[in-house]
Amino acid sequence: MTYSAPQTAAVGLTEAQAREAAYNVVVNTMPLTAVAKGMVHGRGGTVKVVAERDGRVLGVHLVGPHVSEMIAESQLIVGWDAEPSDVARHIHAHPTLSEAVGEAFLSLAGRGLHQRQRQAPAQPWPGVSPRLRGTAGPLQQ
Repeated sequence: MTYSAPQTAAVGLTEAQAREAAYNVVVNTMPLTAVAKGMVHGRGGTVKVVAERDGRVLGVHLVGPHVSEMIAESQLIVGWDAEPSDVARHIHAHPTLSEAVGEAFLSLAGRGLHQRQRQAPAQPWPGVSPRLRGTAGPLQQ
């Protein structure tokens, strides 16, 4: 994380690092100005998600206002080997800047609200990644 203007924050692999490591990579970028709060701020910014095609999230990169406050979710996503469809099942409140983070994952899971679909859905909505199927979380018990 870099406290600058604009702020930058990242966790995991960059797109170049993922391709160099021979991952079959899919990337989605979402401008912060595509959501209401980003339009209000009017200072631009971007969310970039790097993931394995039909697999886990490898990296998340944020540039823009208040991204230092938004990186914690991405640290959990990368650290827990979550897939875009896992994240897409969760609500990102409106109007917030983190709504753009949620939208980036929704698009990768084939459920984008503000973006054209970049790939076919990896699994039916509201799917759970195959890695997590059959496991009971605290709300599923």
